[in-house]
Amino acid sequence: MSKITDSANGEECQVRIPFVCSGDSRTVVWAHAIGEASGKGIGMKSPDILGAYACQQCHDAYDRRTRPPGIVYSRIKECFNDGHMRSLRILIEKGLVKC
Repeated sequence: MSKITDSANGEECQVRIPFVCSGDSRTVVWAHAIGEASGKGIGMKSPDILGAYACQQCHDAYDRRTRPPGIVYSRIKECFNDGHMRSLRILIEKGLVKC
């Protein structure tokens, strides 16, 4: 594991999908971005820098392992992108990413 993925231990969820997010910091992991633009492919994860701190429920919704009723996927992606920005700020504060 990298320093970025290790840094998720004890963090708060930054993805915060409404009516999905558990707010349980015990389940937070570093969730990698998905999709062609992030470089993810079959058997490949996107680079660690392209991710966000996400609780298990938000991570599952983003990775489409669950389908929350009443929430369109574009809203889930928007929440992930906002969470990515918040997570980057935390990584900068921790000194794990340099500007």
